[in-house]
Amino acid sequence: MDDFERPAPDRHRALAEATVAEFSRAGYEGASLNRIIRAAGMSKSSFYHFVGSKDELFDTVVRMLIADVAAIWTPPAPAEFAEFGARAFWRHVDELLEQLGALSATPALQHLGRIFYLPGGAEASGARAELLASVRAWVKDVLKTGRSSGAVRDELPLDLQADIVFAVLRAIDEWALAGGGMTAERAAVAASAPGLVLRRLLAA
Repeated sequence: MDDFERPAPDRHRALAEATVAEFSRAGYEGASLNRIIRAAGMSKSSFYHFVGSKDELFDTVVRMLIADVAAIWTPPAPAEFAEFGARAFWRHVDELLEQLGALSATPALQHLGRIFYLPGGAEASGARAELLASVRAWVKDVLKTGRSSGAVRDELPLDLQADIVFAVLRAIDEWALAGGGMTAERAAVAASAPGLVLRRLLAA
């Protein structure tokens, strides 16, 4: 919902937390707008001033959380990964994974992760689809940079390689968030697994 009127910060946090908790607990189909309204401490008139349906609420909260993450972190440009050759590529990958590991402790990214990988819902369109497409395009550009620098293997078509990497990273994320939240043990594995797996798959 592009013209969504963002609520005040306290209400924004309450609405995001109530929405994430309800969708995580009940799933997309089972989520109740009435329970979300009560948990967020909003009146129905105030709530429906902001959104008019479950689809709109889901998309709006995802966009709010994406904006929260973007306010504290910006991904590096793909060209930065090959400024000093193949060795620098993997050093940049390690630095990026460290940043993401630290970011995973923030409420914004935890909320986004919990709601992002729900089965069903509006994944085929809206904010989730847009973010998935932009992340996949960024991964593909990083791989293209790595291949041109000699850091990344190039036996497979670039599109297929990007699909495999994207699927691996998503699988690690979903595993780390399984069971309703990321524990310290799962966070540690999620921080180390991408570098290990990606090197095995990609390193030239």
